[in-house]
Amino acid sequence: MTLRAQAVSSVKWSALSQAGRQGTLILTTIILARLLAPSDFGLLGMAMVVIGFIEIFKDLGTTAAIIQKKELSEALLSSIFWVNVGFGMLAMAVLFFSAPLGGLLYHEPGVVAILQVLSLSFFISSLSILQQALLQRLLAFQALARVEVSAVLCGAIVGIALASYGAGVWSLVFQSLITASITTIFLWFSSSWRPQRVFHWDEVKSVSSFSLNLVGFNIFNYFSRNADYFLIGRYLGAQDLGYYTLAYRILLFPLQNISSVIGRVMYPVYSGMQDDNHRFSTAYLKVMITIAFIVFPMMFGVLVLASPFVLVIFGENWRPAILLIMIFAPIGLLQSINAPTGFIYQAKGRTDWLFRWGIGSGMFVVIAFIIGLQWGVVGVAVAYAIAVVILLYPSITIPFSLIDLKFIYFIQALYKPFFNSLVMFLAVMLFQYFLPRELSDQWVLGLSIGVGMVVYAVMSWLVSREQLKELWRLGGFVKNAQGVER
Repeated sequence: MTLRAQAVSSVKWSALSQAGRQGTLILTTIILARLLAPSDFGLLGMAMVVIGFIEIFKDLGTTAAIIQKKELSEALLSSIFWVNVGFGMLAMAVLFFSAPLGGLLYHEPGVVAILQVLSLSFFISSLSILQQALLQRLLAFQALARVEVSAVLCGAIVGIALASYGAGVWSLVFQSLITASITTIFLWFSSSWRPQRVFHWDEVKSVSSFSLNLVGFNIFNYFSRNADYFLIGRYLGAQDLGYYTLAYRILLFPLQNISSVIGRVMYPVYSGMQDDNHRFSTAYLKVMITIAFIVFPMMFGVLVLASPFVLVIFGENWRPAILLIMIFAPIGLLQSINAPTGFIYQAKGRTDWLFRWGIGSGMFVVIAFIIGLQWGVVGVAVAYAIAVVILLYPSITIPFSLIDLKFIYFIQALYKPFFNSLVMFLAVMLFQYFLPRELSDQWVLGLSIGVGMVVYAVMSWLVSREQLKELWRLGGFVKNAQGVER
């Protein structure tokens, strides 16, 4: 298969993996919600806040370094493997012995034992970090999809079975542990590489600058991304934080389920092009067109349908979230085209630039949160939107300078899906204006979605026919004469 065919196939398998895992987790959560008490989920949620922070350090940035590095030696691979295992054991020990501090933090003794048992996951996962990185480097996403979906299914079965027998919160804990264990076992079966009893510190140092800068960025990004949650929860209360969290999760949906799926595949592809800026920039623009083609109409749709969407899906109690969702929709649109720039820094080996940008932009966003807090939860959301708009140009042009890509070419590539989405937005607004006022929210939502889909499809065919065909090829429906996917 050509590199293009491999990339297209990998995106499809990555998407199937994401859909399979998300679908399984949603169904499992629905079942477990009927078998467990809300306090069980609350206890695990407390533990996962601590786990989430430690996971930033899980691979010390070595996964990205292995994918990016042009040439790999056996000494380098084995050395990094033993570093990951050593750090996994260290993380396990630190979490196990510091778990009582988590209990004091939450004033909840029950979280201590949960943290201590979950600490095993760090050692278990450390045994397969390198195998996963090598499969990603080889674009073996079909194998990765089988591993990931199988592991989530096994974890779900164990969790539901334990909950049925009255295991309470431990059913959630062992669901997580089984998922991690099955993932590690299956990754070892899927990868032919095996570690040797070799360790060279010089080999580790050769990727340390790349890795540590990436870890530094992730740490700072973690705190800046959660600063709004902390400030709202601390000064405005749980109710406002609930509305904000719901709106933010809708913002994250396209980033987690579209941009990240494609980016996960394209990072090893970009790394293979790191010395050819023309190929790199051309491939990057094509990927961004695909992301925009999907995400732009979604975010415009959320903007125009925020009211019926919230009232139908979540209910009247969530009405205050409508305005927040309308504010977050443009942010979701901008971040869908901004987030993938991180892969440019990584593919070009300039995580030092990424770290510096993360510090500067993160501090700017946190300051915006603090200023916006004076006007309540809406003020925080508006401040976030303003910060994103201000940072958009430098956040894109700085990494673009690494691949000789001009901002004007980026705008030219994305204006068609933006224009088509804007026409769809205006058409749906006009359609809603003429709807009878007594029509239920369910009918308004259903009819408006139908009109929006038709208008966007027609506009895409008239204005962006080549882009539409490209997306059709991505789905695997069009093949060339040799029978190989384009």
